[in-house]
Amino acid sequence: MRVFASIALLLDLLASAQNGPGGVGTAANNVLWLTANQGVTTSGPLVNAWTDRSGNANNAAFRVGQPGQRPVLVGTSQNGYATIDFDGVDDQLQVPDNATLDLNQWDLFMVGAVDAAKNNNAWFAKGTNTAPNYAMWSPSSGALQLPVYDIFGLLSSPTTIAGLTSTSFGLVEYSNTAILGIFPSRNVYSQGATVYTDASLLQLPQANNQPLRIGNVQGPAGWNLNGDLAELIFYNSPLNQAQRIIVSNYLSAKYALPHTTGNLYVQDDPANGNHDHDVAGIGRTSTSALHTDARGTGIVRIYGATGLANNEFLLWGHQNGTVGTWGSIDLPAGIQGRWFREWRVSEVNQSGAAVDVGAVTMDFDLTGISPITASDIRLLVDMDNDGSFADEIPILLRF
Repeated sequence: MRVFASIALLLDLLASAQNGPGGVGTAANNVLWLTANQGVTTSGPLVNAWTDRSGNANNAAFRVGQPGQRPVLVGTSQNGYATIDFDGVDDQLQVPDNATLDLNQWDLFMVGAVDAAKNNNAWFAKGTNTAPNYAMWSPSSGALQLPVYDIFGLLSSPTTIAGLTSTSFGLVEYSNTAILGIFPSRNVYSQGATVYTDASLLQLPQANNQPLRIGNVQGPAGWNLNGDLAELIFYNSPLNQAQRIIVSNYLSAKYALPHTTGNLYVQDDPANGNHDHDVAGIGRTSTSALHTDARGTGIVRIYGATGLANNEFLLWGHQNGTVGTWGSIDLPAGIQGRWFREWRVSEVNQSGAAVDVGAVTMDFDLTGISPITASDIRLLVDMDNDGSFADEIPILLRF
C-alpha cells in the first residue's frame, strides 16, 4: 500500500471520468443521489430541501403546505457525516414525478438506521402502498419488504430475512434485473453480502405518475419512517459486479460501516490512518464486469490501468486533511510546502492480497485552487511506506 500526497497535480481532467458515487455512474444511469452531508437546506434543524447530486435535478423537499412535517438534519451523526432524522409520525420528503424515476430495473443503495422498530417503516416509495413502481419498507422484525406492482396489475411483496435494519447504521443494496427484458430477478445485499434473491416470471414493474416519497408512502396513516437516512443512490439499471463492489466500499468507508463481503478498501481502518473520504475505484471481476475510469466525489481521477486483470481493484481515498500548504514541514529538500491532504490506495484482489494493476494515469482537478504555476508542482509518493515524505524524491509531472 502506498501513501501519496498531492503537491504535483495534473490539470487535464477529461470528460469521460465518472463522477458518480465511488466514481461509478453519470447522470445517464445514476438518476438520484442524495447525501445528507451536502445539498441540504434547513430552517434551524428542519429540512426544507435535499438537493440531488446525480445531475438529474430530482431534488427532494417537504410537502407544499405542510411545513410541520419536516425531518431534522443531524450534523456529524455517523463517522462525522450528517444524517436526516424522520420522527415516525408525519415527517417525509418528496421528489416530484419525473420520467427518470420510472424504473423497470434498478440498483438502489441506502445507508440508514431505525430509531424504533415498527411495522411499515417506509424508507421510500414511488407510488402508493398497494401499487408502487418500487419501494422499500420494514416490518418490526427488521426485515425488508420489496413491493412491486407489475404491468398485469398484481402486487408482489417479498420479504427478506429479519434483522437487516436496526438502530445501528447499515448498508443495503437492492437490485432488480429484467433478464431478456421480461424476467425480473431481485437481489438484496446487506453489508455487501447476499441476503435475498428471487426470479419473478413476467412481474415487470408498472410506472406511475406519483412522486417519490422518502420516509413515507401514500396510503394509510402510520407508515412514516422512524429512523435516519444518510445516503440514497438510485441507478436505472443493475451495476456490474465490479461496480457494485466499488460503490459498497465507498459507502462503507464514508460511514464507517461493517462490510461482510467484498471489503477491499482497508485504508479507512484506524491502523491505516482513517482515509475514509471521497473513496473511488477502478476494478474488474471479468471481461464483462469491469470499471476502468473513476473520479467520484473527490478531485482525483485514475484511469488507463495497463495491467488490470480479472479479480483486481485499485481504490483510493484521503484522510480529509487541508488542501493547503501553510505550515507543512514534512518535506524533501527543494520543496517549499505540501498539501496536508494525503491519499492512500488499496491495490488488491478480491481476497485482499496485493496485486499490480499496471501503470495508471492520475489526474487532479485544481479548479478553484490558485495561484498555480504548473512548472513548480511536484508529486510526492511515500515509496517506502514509512509515513514520511521528507525522504522521498519529488516527481516532475506532465501537463
